[in-house]
Amino acid sequence: MIKKLRKSFIITAMISVLAVLAVIVAAMNIANYLNSDSEADVLLDLLAENGGSFAPVPHEPDISAPSGTDQPPPAPQDGEQPPEKPEGDDVPPPAPLSDDDDDFDDDDDSDDDDDDRDVNDSDDVDDEKISVAAVTTPAATERPQRDFQQDPRRKYDDLKRKELITAETPYETRYFTVSIKDNGTPESIDTGKIAAVSTEDALEMAQRLIAAGKTRGYETNYKYLIKKTDTGRLCIFIDRGRALKSVRDFMIISLLVALGAAAAVFVLIVIFSGIVTKPVAESYEKQKKFITNAGHELKTPLAVINSCTEVIEMEQGESKWTKGITSQTERLATLTGELVALARMDEGSSQLTFESFFLSETVSEILDPFSLMAEQKGLGFTADIKDGIIFKGDKSMIAKLCSILADNAVKYTPEGGTILFTLSAKGRHIILSSENTAENIEKGAHPELFDRFRRGDSSHSSETPGYGIGLSMAQSIVNAHGGRIEALSKDGNSLTITARL
Repeated sequence: MIKKLRKSFIITAMISVLAVLAVIVAAMNIANYLNSDSEADVLLDLLAENGGSFAPVPHEPDISAPSGTDQPPPAPQDGEQPPEKPEGDDVPPPAPLSDDDDDFDDDDDSDDDDDDRDVNDSDDVDDEKISVAAVTTPAATERPQRDFQQDPRRKYDDLKRKELITAETPYETRYFTVSIKDNGTPESIDTGKIAAVSTEDALEMAQRLIAAGKTRGYETNYKYLIKKTDTGRLCIFIDRGRALKSVRDFMIISLLVALGAAAAVFVLIVIFSGIVTKPVAESYEKQKKFITNAGHELKTPLAVINSCTEVIEMEQGESKWTKGITSQTERLATLTGELVALARMDEGSSQLTFESFFLSETVSEILDPFSLMAEQKGLGFTADIKDGIIFKGDKSMIAKLCSILADNAVKYTPEGGTILFTLSAKGRHIILSSENTAENIEKGAHPELFDRFRRGDSSHSSETPGYGIGLSMAQSIVNAHGGRIEALSKDGNSLTITARL
């Protein structure tokens, strides 16, 4: 019993731990996948908003230009000389010419241009260096990020964009786009940002998804978005191979960690369950040993009392007093024997002899005397025994089981009631059951009838012989044979006890 209790405790605890770990692992992996999928959706929507490419960097003034020169000089008015170009400009402003001096000025212009070009060569180099330096400044590298975060047309909030979109995003994202007109002809195909997909593969993939009516989802390792445009449809595909592999790796690692944790918890539960149940086991063992030892110790005084009663009857004759002593002595001896047998069976010290025998014949032999007892009490007794059933078990214990069920039915069936005994084979199991009329019994299962010293419901009066341990003994016999027994009232007017062997 203690072993079964400990086993049940371990199983229950492990089921609880595994359920909690399963919920935690599932929640972590679902959250990880949804986060990865959300990142892909952000990138797809961003590309869709910008026509299949990342937003261009907005034009900003050249920070290398001197202050005060942001605006171009005003155009010269008629009769006015143009303002002198500041030193360092690449091309001087043209001077107004008269019609008479056109030819002369043309010649001079070519010379002047050559001179100016020679003079300003060094300035061009300096400006070029400054311009390159300006592009590599932190302010310039942050322009794409500011554009992505501050564009009010974005569907996602600024915080989400700030977390996902950086200046490196356009260079890290592998994607390709396919634009198809309403008539089905391709308008443009851009596979310049990916190497694993050819133009033909991209077109075939886009046409297949459009024909299937898809708008968003996964195609192998590519997350796609199909957007309706003025001329047709724009299909955008983002490579999510690395992200999906990361999700799978996280799932495998989390499962391995959970299994390792479950194994560690199992070892701890096995160790501590033995410590927790040790006091209960010791108490239960002491109780069983006490019953066994008490039964052996009671046999001697009971035998002496019985012998003395017989001597008194031989010398003084039989009387009601000697009859009472003899009756109660026999009853106490029977009770003691049953308690000892029950304790031995619970301890496992009772050696069962398993052998194959004809169960049908054994049950029929046991039921014959009980059918006569039922007739004497005015009860209807019916036995439905299937022939040819062979069972492997302890023959004496099975006979005891059948006797207990029949005795219980005859004792507690009210006058005019009926008793039905059945023996049948169902699959690999053998069903032995007794059904009898009952009074004042609730509908449903009655496991309490198998408690020791339980005398059943109120109809079981003290005048009915018995000690209330018969069904407890029956349960122990069934358990010893690896079966189970149950008591059930289907309608509140009958009781059925079924043993499955």
